[in-house]
Amino acid sequence: MTASVYTVENRKGGVAKTTTAVTLAYGLSERLLENDGGRVLLVDLDPQGDTARALGLKPEGRCLSYVLTGEGSLRDNIMPADRSADGGPSRPNLFVLPASDNLRSAKETLLSQLTVNMVMAQIRGKGNDNGVVPMVEILNDRLGPAKQVFDYIILDCPPTLDMLQEAVHNFADAAIVPVKADFHSTSAVGRHTRNILDDQAGGITISIKAVVPTFVDKRLRLTRSMLDQLQRTYGNLVTEPVPNTVRVAEAPASGGLTVIEYAPDSPATTAYQHLVDFVYEG
Repeated sequence: MTASVYTVENRKGGVAKTTTAVTLAYGLSERLLENDGGRVLLVDLDPQGDTARALGLKPEGRCLSYVLTGEGSLRDNIMPADRSADGGPSRPNLFVLPASDNLRSAKETLLSQLTVNMVMAQIRGKGNDNGVVPMVEILNDRLGPAKQVFDYIILDCPPTLDMLQEAVHNFADAAIVPVKADFHSTSAVGRHTRNILDDQAGGITISIKAVVPTFVDKRLRLTRSMLDQLQRTYGNLVTEPVPNTVRVAEAPASGGLTVIEYAPDSPATTAYQHLVDFVYEG
């Protein structure tokens, strides 16, 4: 078994990346339970650490940073999202690798190690001979074993991937791009996927799996125009629009629930289930 790995990313903030990543991961875990079983890992790449909070989890010192720097193992930092033992929602096959502010310093540590390695290689006239992993391979090296344990790995990305951009795209199979259906987001539609296209041109094989319109109010003429523009640009990659409803914001505030758990009959849940099916069914 080798996991299918998806990033959830957009260069613009405030487009519901974390909501989309969390809801997708939960929805995929449900689909796996309904069928032959399997497990999903949700990885937080944002130092703000919103992923765990959105699910009502307390990381208690766990952080992706320790895995990246080699100070901790995957086993010690991955935590279950199941809260049934405390009266919360049952999520027996969903797991989270949380993030914290420590991730900022971890990136600096990795960059320092890489810089020292390059300088030493120049002095010695040799390549990498001291065990420092190239940045583009850091996620494959550190998170690679998880691909043999999980069926899906979802990466919740910050607006700026900076030094980890190539590593993220090298590790993932495809990207899911939430796009807020407003003028500023949609008029600059090319920016949402520019990082992905740049890395494709550089030989990294990541593709765009889906474009997810978010905060959609179809009553507004401008919104309908923005949706048409997305459709013209991305065609059948555009999934069902997620409506601008208070239910999406209420869900994590109501005991750390996904909108699927909190409001299973809401239009937002229907839209996100469409995304889950789109990913699950390939």
